[in-house]
Amino acid sequence: MLTWNIISKPRLKRPIVVEGLPGIGNVGKVAAEYLIEKLKAKKFAELYSDHYPYHVFVNDDDTVDLPKNEFYYHKGRKRDVIIITGDIQSMTPHGHYEIVEGMLSLVRKLGARTVFTLGGFGVNPLPKVPKVVGAVTDAKLKKKYRKYGIKFESGERVGIIIGASGLLLGVGKLRGMKGMCLMGETLNRQMFTDTKSAKQVLIVLSKLLGISVDMKSLEERSKEMEKAIRKAQEIEAKLLEKARKGEDLRYIG
Repeated sequence: MLTWNIISKPRLKRPIVVEGLPGIGNVGKVAAEYLIEKLKAKKFAELYSDHYPYHVFVNDDDTVDLPKNEFYYHKGRKRDVIIITGDIQSMTPHGHYEIVEGMLSLVRKLGARTVFTLGGFGVNPLPKVPKVVGAVTDAKLKKKYRKYGIKFESGERVGIIIGASGLLLGVGKLRGMKGMCLMGETLNRQMFTDTKSAKQVLIVLSKLLGISVDMKSLEERSKEMEKAIRKAQEIEAKLLEKARKGEDLRYIG
């Protein structure tokens, strides 16, 4: 079941859809939310579903909100942009398809025929400068997009793209839409938010969209993340050393 809250009905000019939902390294979500912030994009719709987890979020003011996906728009010089982000993805395969069909139905009515989905690609160890790996709906698009620094090696390293980032392209392709998934290399670990990878994805995306995005605050967050990773690696090294020596692992000083 899908429940829509339509806030406004914008009139858009050949809009391009950008999707960034929670996933590996939260790369897509971080990139999409940062783009919304810097473009001052306006929210025009919310999507609720019983395919999302059965809980509510308790806010700082003690009010509650259901999990949702959100739709924003930005009026560009040549083309407009629709940005999809949110709290969560579906918990079931059936839910993923139903939600993606609903998303595509909405954006197609607004004139969208191109979709860029954003996500993470798990690697280990994390490179100093994460690559942005691409997958396209049509092989002919690789020639068009390769000049933006995208690495098309998905067939060698990426077998599947799970969730909305994949299905929006796959189902969209059946509906006559074109698009690409931009995947930033990131650590394949749970509960990890990679702002550095999100920055690299945004650099490529901004070129594709022909827009300028101030990366300063994202760069600052990336430096903080790098410090946290180094600290975690130091702790892991100490744990491994203690385990090798057969010492008590309950305390790390």
